[in-house]
Amino acid sequence: RFAPGVYNPDDDTWELYYLPDDFSQAHNLAADNPEKLSQLQDLFWEEAERNRALPLLGGMSIFFGILPPLPTQTRYTFAGDVQNIQRGMVPRIQGRSYAIEADLLVPEDGGAEGVIVANADFIGGFGPWVDEDGRLNHTYSFLGVENYRQTSQAPLPTGEVTVKMLFESDKPEPGSGGNVTLFANGKPIGAGRLDHTVPIAFSSYAGMDISRDNGLVVDRDYADKAPY
Repeated sequence: RFAPGVYNPDDDTWELYYLPDDFSQAHNLAADNPEKLSQLQDLFWEEAERNRALPLLGGMSIFFGILPPLPTQTRYTFAGDVQNIQRGMVPRIQGRSYAIEADLLVPEDGGAEGVIVANADFIGGFGPWVDEDGRLNHTYSFLGVENYRQTSQAPLPTGEVTVKMLFESDKPEPGSGGNVTLFANGKPIGAGRLDHTVPIAFSSYAGMDISRDNGLVVDRDYADKAPY
């Protein structure tokens, strides 16, 4: 249930409050209601197991490379205009090949520009976006030390367009470089390379945004036109 070496709440004092009568949580009822406390503890573990939240981590464990096991699912779907998805809910891409795919509507009279997806920021992050010329770009910041960008050779076609960024890792280990290919409606439209990738985790305070990039941006070139 717990990763080794992290905080274990079983070793601490439990608290139980009845919020309808005690909204300020001033009266701990745990000692007087051991059966209710046990019931809620069991319910928590059942829900944690059902939602694949185990093992639990605590404190600064992630900065020392203690990460929860990778999920078994291979595809994540997010709706448009979702903001600040926290790091624990973002698919873990370190040390593996992956793809980002999005369905866009590109008007015939132009105006399709901005961020498609942005995770973290310029100190370490990534995101595909469309520039003012209608070209698909992908920016990847390696800890703010190196910045990589791939750009399509031509503007995106108009109408309903499915774009994809495919990263093919050189080898299945954290920090490995790899090749990037950009697609529009299944056809390659651009390519490039990431010599290095972030090995463990991106920024701890910046989440992932869909169709925008709130706060500190991944690429300063779209800072004034972030929403798609």
